[in-house]
Amino acid sequence: MGLMGLSNGEIIKVTSKGQITIPAKIRKALSLDRDSYIYVTRAGRLLVMRKVDDLSLDEISAVLGVVAEERGVTRELLVEDAERARKRLMEERDAGA
Repeated sequence: MGLMGLSNGEIIKVTSKGQITIPAKIRKALSLDRDSYIYVTRAGRLLVMRKVDDLSLDEISAVLGVVAEERGVTRELLVEDAERARKRLMEERDAGA
């Protein structure tokens, strides 16, 4: 079973801290700079990485939805937190007036 483009890949090592180094030619081709963020996910036994700047709003929303679900964050909790934050900001503004 082959993968398209596999012959163009490189073998890299995972460090004891779980870090990898993306080869320079790939970093250059994808404009990955020092402070670039990469979204990483798994597709079966493949590791898939994508530059966060290249994600669409729908993709970002889907990622955040999964993270929220995994952590038990509901829309209701977010609304409650937003309301508490708004109330605190209003109180701070009124105290400073």
